[in-house]
Amino acid sequence: MKRSIVDASRNTSPPTLTEQALQWLVDLHSGLPEAPGWESYLQWCDTSSDHQRAAHAAEKLWDSLGITLERPPSAARRLPQWGLAVVLSLAGALYWQAGKQGWMADQVTGLGEHRSLTLADGSRLELAPRTRVDIEMEADHRVVHLYAGELFVQVAPDAQRPFDVLAGRGRLRALGTGFDVRRAGEQVHMVVTEHSVRVSLEDDSQTVDVEAGQAVQYGPDGLSRTQPVDVGAATAWRRDRLVFNRQPLAQVLEQIGRYHRGLIWVRDNDLRQLPVTGVVATDDTDAQLQLLQRTLPLRVRQFPWLTVIERDDSRSK
Repeated sequence: MKRSIVDASRNTSPPTLTEQALQWLVDLHSGLPEAPGWESYLQWCDTSSDHQRAAHAAEKLWDSLGITLERPPSAARRLPQWGLAVVLSLAGALYWQAGKQGWMADQVTGLGEHRSLTLADGSRLELAPRTRVDIEMEADHRVVHLYAGELFVQVAPDAQRPFDVLAGRGRLRALGTGFDVRRAGEQVHMVVTEHSVRVSLEDDSQTVDVEAGQAVQYGPDGLSRTQPVDVGAATAWRRDRLVFNRQPLAQVLEQIGRYHRGLIWVRDNDLRQLPVTGVVATDDTDAQLQLLQRTLPLRVRQFPWLTVIERDDSRSK
């Protein structure tokens, strides 16, 4: 992608390999039907010596927490025995995945990092933590590809060059100036702060014009109806705050995780649906997690690189 940025701070790297290895272990022990298998984890470990060292460090940490590493006998660690064809196939798959996920994107923000960009056309972007975007500025169009995270867009008018944000399977075309887009996996949530935005989906003729003060979301299940929204609350991250109104705990922790070092693991799947209302300051997430423990029927256990959240039945009565 072409870079057309006038002013920007330096990029930061994606999550560390140790964090990725810990996420693998969390997923492997989650018990969810869609969780990956041990063979996939071992293939990831065999990608490089750095991956193997990261996996070893993550497994040592896992053992130190007193959590049994439930590796099946068939998944005993082995040395990689690749032929050239396998190596080339894996390299191609990793390159494709890196492009799809934006790991080599033009702009990548790190943990807790906000970044403001002024584009060559005068438009401005604000990137939330752990956000990945590519930027295209051409003679006949302007496109921002959002792979992960959240951004706020203030669009400079140019009738000859439409301004689009591509996120997941959707295209968001600015018909005015200001809007906020958040992407988590294939789920995308968009809030319009000024004028309107036209939303369309791939392989779907349906479009919707979202007006200022409205929100819409889409994902694998399609496009939702527009809903009125508190714009100030939805964009509070720009002021170092996160505002929640009866949102599921899983969504709350996903947003807190952009500011929190290490993984947050909820052991009870039902607990993920617990509604949360409140305002979270992003400058001390450990304190905010402890506040959740004091106000909700849950227990927070914090270890290096891992925070475990469990149901506290003694406080749910």
